[in-house]
Amino acid sequence: MQVAPAVIGAAVSVALVRSGFLGFLFLLPIGVVAYCFSPRYARICAVLVILGNTAFTLFTGSGGYNPRELWADILYLTALTTAFTWHAAPPARGPAFFRMPTVYRLIAGSVIGALAFALVIYTARDDWGFYALIREQAEALASLYAGASGADVVQQSLSAQYMTADIILETLRVVGLRGGILVSCMLLFFVSRQISLLITWLVRHKPVVNSAVGFHVRAECIWVLSFALLSILVGMRFGIAPLEIVAWNVLVICAILYMAQGVGIALFFFARIMSPALRIFLNLAILVMIFSPGINAVALGVLILLGIAENWVPFRAPKTNGPSSTPGMGE
Repeated sequence: MQVAPAVIGAAVSVALVRSGFLGFLFLLPIGVVAYCFSPRYARICAVLVILGNTAFTLFTGSGGYNPRELWADILYLTALTTAFTWHAAPPARGPAFFRMPTVYRLIAGSVIGALAFALVIYTARDDWGFYALIREQAEALASLYAGASGADVVQQSLSAQYMTADIILETLRVVGLRGGILVSCMLLFFVSRQISLLITWLVRHKPVVNSAVGFHVRAECIWVLSFALLSILVGMRFGIAPLEIVAWNVLVICAILYMAQGVGIALFFFARIMSPALRIFLNLAILVMIFSPGINAVALGVLILLGIAENWVPFRAPKTNGPSSTPGMGE
């Protein structure tokens, strides 16, 4: 049966959503179907995933859950599934908006996912059960940090003063609104895509296409970045929280764009000295780097600065040997 990969992928995806710990991998089957088989099968798989998640959510939650919360959860899963499918398997025809470069689809899809997640949080704001669950996780994190301080009296005192559940919850709220939710969605999509490409290479031996090699940020983006920085300072100085929150999210988007440009520059140079197999391990190393505290911050910062620097230094400009044979082309 030709649609068997889509059906199997959808069944695995729905099972992953209900698995708990492995739930963050539920987009992975869609990516594998897109890269191992075809974008058309990936879109069929996504539709089946949405229908399956909707049916399971309504069936298992119809007993004692608020209908508003159920539909918010369905909307969130639907938004993530649709956005990632657009990212991994864009349509070959139609408006140019739907066929924008991969990085822009990643950002647009992440914005959709972040807005859907914000809707879920807003819907559950009066749900004391949901709040109790989040607070329980914060208290567990605080106790874990306190336990790691050992017998040191000073560290115990500092952890008791600065690592309480209330401080952790407030930090999560502040960071989440100021780009944290957006970055989480981007990481979810990026990791799902990279693992899907790795599985595709292992199963089908298809080469990994590094579309980032030729990615360039529009020159006007540097002004957007500068304006976002200025807006953050103005919002913090005059206490304009909405302006600050929007500016932080715009800054995160600009940083992601310049990081993608920095990755393109790095891959441009690596492509000259690396074999296809080594490029696979490079993608795997990038995944490891993302989840390595300390290393990721420094490496990602370097890539962002490298991407910004290309506004003035043409790292990927083609080299010319001698004057052009065509008048005017060497100028």
